Amino acid sequence: MPGKKSLKKVEKTQETKVKSEKKDKRDKIIGAVEIPDTNSDEVMQALRKMKAITPNSVATQFNLKVSVAKKMLNDLEAHGTLQLAASSQNVKVYALNQD
Repeated sequence: MPGKKSLKKVEKTQETKVKSEKKDKRDKIIGAVEIPDTNSDEVMQALRKMKAITPNSVATQFNLKVSVAKKMLNDLEAHGTLQLAASSQNVKVYALNQD
């Protein structure tokens, strides 16, 4: 059975507890991302100007995360605005529907 801890060891454990409490109190910032209105003229004009409509190009154009751009393109495809032109394991390329 261990004896009593020395004062130095007690102080160190208290310091580490205080440091860990400070770390725990930091709030995680979850990025709230707004998807641009897919029916707006700005979005449609930007998509018409693009040579290849990919999630990466949309993300850079509208300053979005790639995952949000993928959701946006999937919504546009579901509405019939876009159609899937080519697909591979990594990248999907979309084309505007010519109605």
